[in-house]
Amino acid sequence: MKRSLSVLLCLMIGVSCMTLASAATLTDEAREQPPQLRMAYVSNAQTNIGINSGKAICVGSLTGYQGITTKVEITLTLQRKLSTSSTWTDYYNHPKQTFNAYCGTASFSKDIVQGYQYRTKAVYTAWSGTKSETFTEYSGAMTY
Repeated sequence: MKRSLSVLLCLMIGVSCMTLASAATLTDEAREQPPQLRMAYVSNAQTNIGINSGKAICVGSLTGYQGITTKVEITLTLQRKLSTSSTWTDYYNHPKQTFNAYCGTASFSKDIVQGYQYRTKAVYTAWSGTKSETFTEYSGAMTY
């Protein structure tokens, strides 16, 4: 089980454009693709969640512009809600990860319980010297 989770996590980190297939049910919200993001220091961002054997795998990837973007910060939060609720609550807050480069990928895995929908919330900050841009993006929701 640890080996399969490790392989899954490596695949998600290594290929930021990859969509994770899982035994969990993907909701309609997760099937919708958000429009591509364009900002002064950000070329692309992608926020994903996968569920495997009772663990949520949260991944956030940010790509800036080589020669313009000097640092990337990513803060990931695992959120959950009951299927009958409309309110998302923070389930686990992962510490901010900083990459002194024009791109970076942050990830973590967390044990979860059945009966909820889960999603990844990512707060991204891209720096160009002392100037920065910050925005928040959410993955689609998965039911476990």
